[in-house]
Amino acid sequence: MYAIVDIETTGGHANANGITEIAICIHDGTRVIKRFDTLINPQRDIPIYIRALTGITNEMVQDAPLFKDMAHEIYQLLHDKIFVAHNVNFDFSFVRYHLAQAGYDLQCNKLCTVRLGRKIMPGFPSYSLGKLCSQLGISNNSRHRAAGDAEATAILFSLLLEKDTEKHIIKALKQNSREQVLPPNLPKKDVEQLPYTPGVYYFHDNKGKVIYVGKAKNLKKRVCSHFTGNNPGPQRQEFLRNIHSITYQLCGTELIAFVLESIEIKRLWPKYNRSLKRFEHAYALYDY
Repeated sequence: MYAIVDIETTGGHANANGITEIAICIHDGTRVIKRFDTLINPQRDIPIYIRALTGITNEMVQDAPLFKDMAHEIYQLLHDKIFVAHNVNFDFSFVRYHLAQAGYDLQCNKLCTVRLGRKIMPGFPSYSLGKLCSQLGISNNSRHRAAGDAEATAILFSLLLEKDTEKHIIKALKQNSREQVLPPNLPKKDVEQLPYTPGVYYFHDNKGKVIYVGKAKNLKKRVCSHFTGNNPGPQRQEFLRNIHSITYQLCGTELIAFVLESIEIKRLWPKYNRSLKRFEHAYALYDY
């Protein structure tokens, strides 16, 4: 059984923002058999740009239930299902974080319809929910509202199940598959090609620009460590969304990798590197 989830929020990261609406479609592998949706009072102001995007106002959620009051029902709907969403790590990080705040530990398998769409139906210019649904003829009269987006994702998921002749969904759910922990825009082959040797790796954005440089004693192990866990912080969520490809340079030893990393950070000045950017005084002349 699958739980197809969509949420609307007050911002882009879970630990400083609230959920304003959640919708869940329970899918049996053939069709949706149950629907749930509710507004949620996030106990904070909804920013004006979010109000403009979703149409959800402070007045609409004023008398809505708090998430903690709905947590038990939401947990019961999700805990024994496969969690499905478009860009699943975003929705899962929010729902898991707010369930944890209410005392529930959500642990379940995940499927991302962005990643599955790229594999099962390659060749589309965009895999955003709105554009992909438009290209496939899936109507959504409530775009950027949880119920409308969850329903559209459910139709998309049914189509993916129907067209999955190479069993990508089954492969993604295997215990040793890293598919659903990877960033939504990163091809799995970029990770699979990484060697188990020392080197320097580069994360690139959608334009090919280097946004992060790192060193490793074991390239594959170190790169994969970036994608484990469900840290809801803003920097990690934005960082993962912007990774579109990985390249690397092999080094003979970990020491050489360390030196090359330092040189490359100073040369490329990547957006998400914090250390090694600051100027350090190696020596100085003093006049007494």
